[in-house]
Amino acid sequence: MSGRQRVVVGAAAGALAGIVLVSCTSVVVGSPTPAPATTSSSANPPGGGNGEQGLPARPRELRVDGVDPCALLTPDQQRELGTDRQPSLADEPDRLGNYACDYNRVFGAAGYGYSVIPVPQQGADTWLTGKYNVVVKVVRVGEFGAVETRLPGDHDLACNVVVDVAEGQSLDVQFTLITAGAMTLDQLCANAKKGAEFAVETLKTLR
Repeated sequence: MSGRQRVVVGAAAGALAGIVLVSCTSVVVGSPTPAPATTSSSANPPGGGNGEQGLPARPRELRVDGVDPCALLTPDQQRELGTDRQPSLADEPDRLGNYACDYNRVFGAAGYGYSVIPVPQQGADTWLTGKYNVVVKVVRVGEFGAVETRLPGDHDLACNVVVDVAEGQSLDVQFTLITAGAMTLDQLCANAKKGAEFAVETLKTLR
């Protein structure tokens, strides 16, 4: 695992009942440009649309089988996101056997990082079934539907955006804040969405 705590709140966990912290060396890093606040939503909205779960139709299939997670944010994208460390593959896979790639920032006032995980075994619509104790909202990542996941209550460490890239597959991007209080949860989710937009754009060039 790269040098930060990874807060598992999305498809990266495979299954989620609460927060999971994996102890790593803390980083003290700079904050990205504050993102505009997004509106919150209730958990588990009613179904409809793609997969009967409220996701819009996909414009195309972007399968993630065999995709290197450390190739999903280009150097230019990493600079725009403010990360300043080389991408680093997680030491251990998630429950489904998938490895995250961590893109971190280690200089500045507030620590943060992005984890990018291709999930070939599970679609984004899984997060809209009501099985998990998360607050969800359907959002758009470019042309693709996605599910934003937050832990319920006053948890402001991380937010995930899980993109509906293909039937039964997803792309999970987590934005994690290390310096407590440096951003609001809405800003964390907006940054996760920005990372997801970049990752999808790169995935298109690989597929």
